[in-house]
Amino acid sequence: MSIWNFLKEMDQLQSQLGELARLNSISGWPRMAFLPGVSARHFPMMNISSDDQNIVVEALAPGLATESLKVTALRDKLTISGEKARMNVDSEKYHRSERSAGKFTRTIELPVPIDPDRVQAEYNNGILKISMPKAEEAKPRQIEIKLD
Repeated sequence: MSIWNFLKEMDQLQSQLGELARLNSISGWPRMAFLPGVSARHFPMMNISSDDQNIVVEALAPGLATESLKVTALRDKLTISGEKARMNVDSEKYHRSERSAGKFTRTIELPVPIDPDRVQAEYNNGILKISMPKAEEAKPRQIEIKLD
C-alpha cells in the first residue's frame, strides 16, 4: 500500500516549475516574473500609505545599482524603474538560482493626485522611500456648517 505524500508532491511540482522557468530564461524567452517562480509578480514590492498631506511609498528593492534607479511621478501615477545586476556565472554552473536580475519597470496608480514638483525619494539599505505631497485639490477641507 502506497501512502500519498502531499508535501513531497508539492516539492516535486515546485522543482519542475523552477526547471521550466530556468529553461525559459536560458532559451531567450522573457521570464514571467522578476522574482523566482513562474507566476507573474510585481517588482519591487511596495507598501503604500497616506495621511492628510502625503502619500508614502516604501519599495523593497535590494541589490539595485543606484545609478540605474529612476522614479517618475505624474499627477496620479508613480513609475519606478531600474536594473538588478546579473552575476557573472555561467548558467550551467548554477546549483540553484532564486535571485533574478535584469531590467524592471513598475507603474502604480495613486489613490489621489499629487504635486509631482515636490516629490522626494531616498534609497537606503535596499528600501526606496518616496514621499509625495497630495495636490491641494486632493487634501481634505474643513467645511463650515451654517446654523439657522
